[in-house]
Amino acid sequence: MAGEMLGMKMIYMDAGSGAVQPISEEMISKVSEAIDVPLIVGGGIRDADQAWKAINAGADMII
Repeated sequence: MAGEMLGMKMIYMDAGSGAVQPISEEMISKVSEAIDVPLIVGGGIRDADQAWKAINAGADMII
């Protein structure tokens, strides 16, 4: 990903403040597989089940 190539130490994906839906597990998985830096995911995560789905899909941290 461009951010990693530019020397960023982590990548942050955000569905947006107040998002109705979190970032899809498929998107998290694809980004996680494409980078070698930590992946932080936020926005639209409303409960523990959604948080665990993001973690299991490849997120390193949840905000």
